[in-house]
Amino acid sequence: MFNASPTVYLWTDSDEHPEGCEGLYVEICTDRVFMKGRDFAAGKWIEGAEYTVLYPQI
Repeated sequence: MFNASPTVYLWTDSDEHPEGCEGLYVEICTDRVFMKGRDFAAGKWIEGAEYTVLYPQI
C-alpha cells in the first residue's frame, strides 16, 4: 500500500493548503512494483518520490 497526496487538493502537516495537484504513477511488473510521484499541475516528476518494491523470491 502506498499513501499519496490526493489529486483534488494538497495538505501539509503544518495545516496549510498549498496549490497543486499530485499523484502516483504505478507500474506493475512480473518481479516488482515501481512507483513515481507526479506533480500534475507542473507537469513534472517529484524528486525523491521514486520507490521499487520487489516481490519475494519463492
